[in-house]
Amino acid sequence: MSQPNILFLMTDQMQGRVLDADHPCITPNFDKLAARGVRITRAYTPNAVCSPARASLMTGRLPHSHGVLTVTHCVDPDQSVLRTGQAHWAQHLQRAGYRTGYFGKWHVHRGRDLTPFGWDVDCHEASDAYRARRQQVHVARCRYWQWLVRCEIGGDRGYRSSMLYGAVDAPPEQRMVGITSALASEFLDDAMKSDQPWCCFVSVIEPHDPFVCGHEAYKKYDVDAIELPDNFADELADKPGLYRKAARTFAHLSDQQKREAMACYWAMVTEIDEQFGRLIDQLEASGQLDNTIIVLSSDHGELLGAHGLYMKNISAFEEVYHIPMLVAGPGAAAGATSEARVGLHDVGPTLLDLAGAEPMDTEGQGRSFASALADPRA
Repeated sequence: MSQPNILFLMTDQMQGRVLDADHPCITPNFDKLAARGVRITRAYTPNAVCSPARASLMTGRLPHSHGVLTVTHCVDPDQSVLRTGQAHWAQHLQRAGYRTGYFGKWHVHRGRDLTPFGWDVDCHEASDAYRARRQQVHVARCRYWQWLVRCEIGGDRGYRSSMLYGAVDAPPEQRMVGITSALASEFLDDAMKSDQPWCCFVSVIEPHDPFVCGHEAYKKYDVDAIELPDNFADELADKPGLYRKAARTFAHLSDQQKREAMACYWAMVTEIDEQFGRLIDQLEASGQLDNTIIVLSSDHGELLGAHGLYMKNISAFEEVYHIPMLVAGPGAAAGATSEARVGLHDVGPTLLDLAGAEPMDTEGQGRSFASALADPRA
């Protein structure tokens, strides 16, 4: 068999539990992907902040080793910078003969040039090409969006208010999730014409807060029927005071608003499922699906009201650190689950292992879990 292609489907702030069989989130394409591959039920992020987690994904190392300790744009230029001499797995794929393309959110390094990190086609969210596409379909329309529901938080004690959730009349194709997927689709159209193996990384910013979805996806959910988990009522009496301070921001939310927030979040995941499903269908139509490794994962999870909190960062709850992990294609069993304890920093070494490429030096931190994919019950 020729070298497998790689399609990496990356989300931002997506809970691992939305892939549970009994979860109310509507994900038909992810369900089909799980039926073709292995779902790892004990996958976790090494850090609950975007940049450290994404740097770990790319380098196979933990934050203390790669040097990115918080979001790159939140600190001075000499902080949260990747340490030199650490190769990314995309560079190893290039040396193995792969054509590589990156689309969407980067947040690994503050620089605007991704080519030094192994990406032939660089179309991340701050690139000129991405900005041009976004300008075409997004910026002009967002001024005229009509909101079906909308909720803001803050605005008291001198703070600005900010949006927590909402449902708009703009379809996914006119928002970030659709822009990123469309650019990746164009790359796939071109890459699949060649005999050269390829790796396409598709990184959407959804379902990160604010939870903004489209009307159509939102209406798939019966908001009034959503059951609020028991831990929503956690008073955090036995938790650090910082948690209780953070919870004040959300204390005014009614149960109905909490249900609406959940519905908007799940609707965002449903929209991601639809957009990623189109890319998978594109592979199938080209005849390249069976020779393509498909990975679905996220940088970290989301509290979504658990323990009276939203977003992530300060707390160490399961909703934050547990991430989705699906792997399908060459080297992975079909329709299986694995209880292997896997970290996001293990993904790069695993992909290189499955591709037959030169392994990366992780100083023993990230390691391949290809054996768990081949035999999930072992």
